Amino acid sequence: MIYKAVQKPEEELKPLPLDEDLPGMGQFYCLHCDRYFSNTSAMDDHFQTKRHKKRVKQMMGPAPHTQLDAELAAGMGMPDNGPKLMSM
Repeated sequence: MIYKAVQKPEEELKPLPLDEDLPGMGQFYCLHCDRYFSNTSAMDDHFQTKRHKKRVKQMMGPAPHTQLDAELAAGMGMPDNGPKLMSM
């Protein structure tokens, strides 16, 4: 879900609604790490950390695995019985 949101252009991102249950009223949010911060300086400090940089690099790479990929790898996908042979 986060991977799809990161791939959207910046014009499509909606402003964050106010939520008094979240830190900073939900206005300081890191999309890559899925974290809320209490103020701008805390968020800026977070952007300098190794954990954030590693997460950004991971999100810019190939798409993550899906449930279908896992099922196919486990052999639980559609059976492949090969081509149909004609009987003689």
